[in-house]
Amino acid sequence: SEKNEKARPQINAPAPDFISEDVYGNKISLSDFRGKKPVLLVFWATWCGYCAKEKDDLKTFTKRYQDKIQVLAVDGGEPKQTIRDYIGKENINFLILLDEQRKIWNQYLIRGTPSHFLIDKQGKIITMRPGLASLADLETMLSMIPKE
Repeated sequence: SEKNEKARPQINAPAPDFISEDVYGNKISLSDFRGKKPVLLVFWATWCGYCAKEKDDLKTFTKRYQDKIQVLAVDGGEPKQTIRDYIGKENINFLILLDEQRKIWNQYLIRGTPSHFLIDKQGKIITMRPGLASLADLETMLSMIPKE
């Protein structure tokens, strides 16, 4: 709805939903994971220095906790092929979604990369973390998800 477009992301409020696709053309929406898994939403780009620093920790985190949480990176406006090449070259194991018009970035009011949003199974934002996150930081975020 129009109203949701303008709502700023807030802790304990529903995360703004979106639909996008990965570099292979699969349609993916945030609500796909509702009731299934929490989501770590990362706003990200291949040209971002801090994202490059964080990449290996994000890969480790994805591998270690893939049964507990879905990592979704939203790329900021880069061409599909650029991201595809990067995924191959860097063996990226987390899901990267395209956001060529930066619509999702705007929805989440992203000012810098990386930016992290931890979203619970019900689709609510648990915490927001701008800037570089280490593996320990990511694990701390994961521990904030209420136990079922």
